Amino acid sequence: MSPLISGLASVASLVFNAVSSGKPAAARRTGEGEGTQPSAVLSLSPEAAKLAGFADKGLLMTQGRLDSPVGAVAGVAGRSGQSGAGSLAVAAGGGSVSKTDFQELLAQFGATDVQKEAIAARFDADQDGSISHDEFLKGLAQTRGAQSTTDFSQALMQLMDKAGNADGTVAQKEFAAFATAFATAEKRAALRA
Repeated sequence: MSPLISGLASVASLVFNAVSSGKPAAARRTGEGEGTQPSAVLSLSPEAAKLAGFADKGLLMTQGRLDSPVGAVAGVAGRSGQSGAGSLAVAAGGGSVSKTDFQELLAQFGATDVQKEAIAARFDADQDGSISHDEFLKGLAQTRGAQSTTDFSQALMQLMDKAGNADGTVAQKEFAAFATAFATAEKRAALRA
């Protein structure tokens, strides 16, 4: 059998095993609990990957403009290539969102209780009970590159995609909607303080 045919057969076997068991391959290998695992391997569209790249550089890209008492908007950064996706703005932060408020945000995107707890815990890197602007950016940045296949990144992308068109690819609009929800929660928290 040629190496190409052998490789294709291996991939087909992996896909068949993943589909037939009902659990993702990572969950079968590690025995981790359900709820934090996505049901399929998701990816970012090229445009969404650019937004994740901005997050990696410390920039939170949101849909449209956000007015904030802490000067959340630095300006319009670009436009989506898709019609109706609207403009993107850079939201500067410095604030934070409580773990409870962040879990409510995750629920708006369809997260289960187990997912809310696991995802919030991963974003809250310093375990202080809130998700800072920087912690949120670092979490978003993990959805691209080599880290995009981790359980955390896949669960996060699944929420973004499920709240959108659920096609297996997180589009720019879906990614920006999640970022916008955080920026809005961050703004509300600043107004309450």
